[in-house]
Amino acid sequence: MKTVSAKLQWVRSEKGGRQAPPSGSHYSTVARFEQQRDTWREDAWSLVIEWTESPDASLAHRVDVRFLVEGAPEHLLVTGNRFELLEGERVVATGVIA
Repeated sequence: MKTVSAKLQWVRSEKGGRQAPPSGSHYSTVARFEQQRDTWREDAWSLVIEWTESPDASLAHRVDVRFLVEGAPEHLLVTGNRFELLEGERVVATGVIA
C-alpha cells in the first residue's frame, strides 16, 4: 500500500477537537478529503496515521499516512491534497499531503 508524508494539525479541545492527540505511535480513523466533500459519506475511507515526530506546542507534526485497506482511492494521496480526520461528526485534525 502507498504511504506518504503529511503535515497534521490537531484541533484544540476548545475548538471541538480532542482533549489531546492520541497516545502511542499510530492512529486510525475516517478521513474526508476535499475532493470528496459532497460524497464522502457514501465513499468513506479510513487512514492510518503513523507518527514520524511528536506534536509540537501548536499540536502540529509530520506523519506518514496510508489507507487502512487495499483498494482505497490512493490517487488522493498526492502532494497538496487536504483532508480532515473525523471522530463521528467531529473534525479532530486537518492535514495536507506533503
